[in-house]
Amino acid sequence: MNGEPLPRRGEIWWVLVDKRRPAVIVQTDKVREPRVKTFLLVPLTSRMHLADLPGNVRLSRRATGLAKDSVANVYDVQKALRADLVARVGALPSSELASLESGLRLVLDL
Repeated sequence: MNGEPLPRRGEIWWVLVDKRRPAVIVQTDKVREPRVKTFLLVPLTSRMHLADLPGNVRLSRRATGLAKDSVANVYDVQKALRADLVARVGALPSSELASLESGLRLVLDL
């Protein structure tokens, strides 16, 4: 990611965590600067049965720009190094980002 723009909240990136997977950046843009070396994210999964868990968000492929529908799994918030953010896919529409934020508030009791 050297010289590339820093990720923004709500963007979807391919990330190397346990394996290469898509994820939504959920870290605030208020701390978006080159000195910050890690980003908080919510991984996306194609395991659609997880959409039934409270707080998780079902996302259409149209909303994500991915090949399949997916679920934002708010029970699996992760940290990734900037170097592990492989490629930007797109950004969630504001309504889906609002649902994801609501899910995070629920599971984190914020």
